[in-house]
Order: sequence, then structure tokens, then C-alpha cells
Amino acid sequence: MTSADQKGLRAVLREKFPRDHGQLLPALHFVQHEYRHLPDWAMEVVGWHLGIPASEVYGAATSYTELLTVQPGRHVVQVCTGISCSINGGGRLLNSLQSSLGIGTGETTPDGRVTLSETACAFMCGVAPAIRLDHEWQGRATVESVNRLLRDVDEA
Repeated sequence: MTSADQKGLRAVLREKFPRDHGQLLPALHFVQHEYRHLPDWAMEVVGWHLGIPASEVYGAATSYTELLTVQPGRHVVQVCTGISCSINGGGRLLNSLQSSLGIGTGETTPDGRVTLSETACAFMCGVAPAIRLDHEWQGRATVESVNRLLRDVDEA
């Protein structure tokens, strides 16, 4: 992070987001879109801009599973473990992916290729179990289909 990064983000926040508490989540989503995650320094800038304590900004950032506070791998796989997905194999899918990738939930493979996470509900119950790969949801997921999707995005 450089002071130019901070100044640039401050300028964009002033332009796009009114200094209002209700702008916290939109601002955090904007920052994540720009940087692929929420760097600590950027969360501080958001808090400063909106007049919100850093603890509250961090609390919001860590309460929503779609927000990442650590630099993700090239691909992010998020597995739904809500009730419908769990009943239909979401938990087994997550465990299998942890084993095949050699990482735990919230971790990134050593080569930086994949970050694995979970969400309590993706609201895709009709096609459970569901996964999200790089912002695109897929239903009726299996370990084989997720591995195939990862191969396909690496080859593209």
C-alpha cells in the first residue's frame, strides 16, 4: 500500500459514497471489486471516510461471507453448507475439496491457485448442493464437476 493508493481510494470514496453509515456495505463491496479483497489499509480508509470506527468496519467485513479480508487465490471456490445443501452433500463436498486441495476453509493453496470458503446459505436450495466459482454460482455440484470447472478456468 502506498500513500497514492490511499489518496486515490479517498478521492473515489468522496465521489461515489456520501458520508453516511448506510454506505458501509456498498463501499466495502466497491473496495473488494477494486482489490479482489479488503486490505486492512482500505478498510481504515473506508472507516475514516464514513466516520465509522475501525472495529465496526472490520466486524461488517468479517460478517458477510462474500467479503474477503485476505488476498484470495486466482480462483475462489465457495461451498454452500446451508441446510438444503448439507442434506444434499454440501458438507461432504466441502470435506472432499479440502482433502483434494490440501487446504482448510478460508485458506489458499500454496501455489496461490484456489481459495476455499463456505457460506451458510446461497439461497439455491432447488439445485443443492451449490458452489460459487469466481462469482458464478453452480448447482448440483460434485467434486468432479468442481475440479472440471477449475481445470476449464485455468485453461481459458
